[in-house]
Amino acid sequence: MRPLATLVFLGVVALAAASPSAVSAQTLLLDYVGFDYEDPDPIPAQFGELGSGYVGVGEVPGLFAPLVSDTITFEYTYHISGLTSVSVTPAGQFIIIDYSGGLLSVYEDSRASGTPFQYAPNPPNGAVPGTFTDGTPFLIGTLSGFQIIFNTVNGTGSYEGVYSVTGGSQLGNIPVDRRTGWTFAGITSNSTQIPEGYHHQVDGQIFLNQPTPARTSSWGRIKATYR
Repeated sequence: MRPLATLVFLGVVALAAASPSAVSAQTLLLDYVGFDYEDPDPIPAQFGELGSGYVGVGEVPGLFAPLVSDTITFEYTYHISGLTSVSVTPAGQFIIIDYSGGLLSVYEDSRASGTPFQYAPNPPNGAVPGTFTDGTPFLIGTLSGFQIIFNTVNGTGSYEGVYSVTGGSQLGNIPVDRRTGWTFAGITSNSTQIPEGYHHQVDGQIFLNQPTPARTSSWGRIKATYR
């Protein structure tokens, strides 16, 4: 567990993200957007309760070197699975949820002959996650240290984990010494456009950080990021 440390870390990352020097110091692997839901969901009225499973599905509009992609011919989708809530820690208006290890897979599906993805309501169902996983495995990997910080007042949050590439058609394009240690991170929002049966809209990236000069900020400004 790292409640306070993670709050500080994510606050600093959020502030630094606006800095051009910080962006240039990252190696971006992919950018994704989508929605999350829980399966299993022992207490439907709660989010992140012990034993609940975190699942994410969505599209991957941005794929970057060393990945080789063709977004004109193919659609790219992702599926997060296998994450189970193992610890829930209240912290004021926040809850900090830690999960067991899981998987993140990206699929490549033909736009001409494949099945377009669809956010069918109340997943899992015949279309979810099926229409997000019916293509060729493009990038397969594991997620570890996955943690969500959720604001119970406004329904927003942030998350992070460590991604390690283990398979998929692109495995050979990624140097062996760069297959582990990727940061998987993003934000969740309580959008009015969330399909029925999903919890949040999510938006995030997988990137590899490079050393950058420290950027100082006040604790008050860091806390304000999550209000």
